[in-house]
Amino acid sequence: MRIAAGAVALAGAALAGYLTWVHYDEAALVCVAGGGCETVQKSVYAEIAGIPVALLGMVAYSTVLGLLLWDVPNARLGAATIAFVGLLFSLYLLFLQLVVIDALCAWCVVNDIIVAPLLAVLTALRLRT
Repeated sequence: MRIAAGAVALAGAALAGYLTWVHYDEAALVCVAGGGCETVQKSVYAEIAGIPVALLGMVAYSTVLGLLLWDVPNARLGAATIAFVGLLFSLYLLFLQLVVIDALCAWCVVNDIIVAPLLAVLTALRLRT
């Protein structure tokens, strides 16, 4: 379970790292034809207080990975808490894409419906071990 959670956290950090890079270098964006990646990346919701949302995600995923490596009870609780808060934030961002921005970023959606929920479940299951 620990290895699976670590792999998911690493994938999330890599995905968020890519989206952070794209935030600063729009030419690096690779998106499916007709996708809304550019629209989402340029929206006012792409930053909080001038900090890219993707950078916040990369920090969160990296922190979870570090806590998984530490592997003491408090670190497990911290990892699960960060993963759960990240899941709630990902659901909020998905809502914004669907309802407010009216565009979907494929990379963001992968995070919002696969990576973040999977990490929340895996870190929660680790609390029981």
